[in-house]
Amino acid sequence: MAENLHLVLNERGNYNLVHEGRGYNLRRTKMEDKQWVCRRIEKGCRGSIHTNLDVDAVLDCNPHADDCTPDNDILYKMEKKNALKRRAAEEMKTVPQIYHEKAIFASADLETAGQFPTYKSVKTAMYRKRAQKLPRLSPTRQQLEIPPHWRMSKSDRRFLLYNHVI
Repeated sequence: MAENLHLVLNERGNYNLVHEGRGYNLRRTKMEDKQWVCRRIEKGCRGSIHTNLDVDAVLDCNPHADDCTPDNDILYKMEKKNALKRRAAEEMKTVPQIYHEKAIFASADLETAGQFPTYKSVKTAMYRKRAQKLPRLSPTRQQLEIPPHWRMSKSDRRFLLYNHVI
């Protein structure tokens, strides 16, 4: 059964479980097992599974709601969404540019062409991840303080000589 269980890192640094086309969030860890609940719990799904502590075997399952249908592409979508967020945080290209580069690359492969997440579904997550990496702007110019590591070039030379606003 281990081939059906996949752990995917989420934006908060925790793991989501993908099993048989459904995503699960970790609810609790006990001494002998872990309980995972369906990600569609807000929509009324009460599906859950219990795995062993190593997350390589399913011990028990609770049924899902009738309208909670499995999505066989969910693992691919979650991995691509994480890759897009990582690139948005690391690169200084615009978010639409990053998305379109990845989308063009994914559409070249006929197996994954229709599985790639839509721009609307990943846009907010990409901008949020980028905002976490960049410093916040001060409300006024007088309060603006540029940190020392932002005053250095890539060759470790100072390029901002004065940090005073007149």
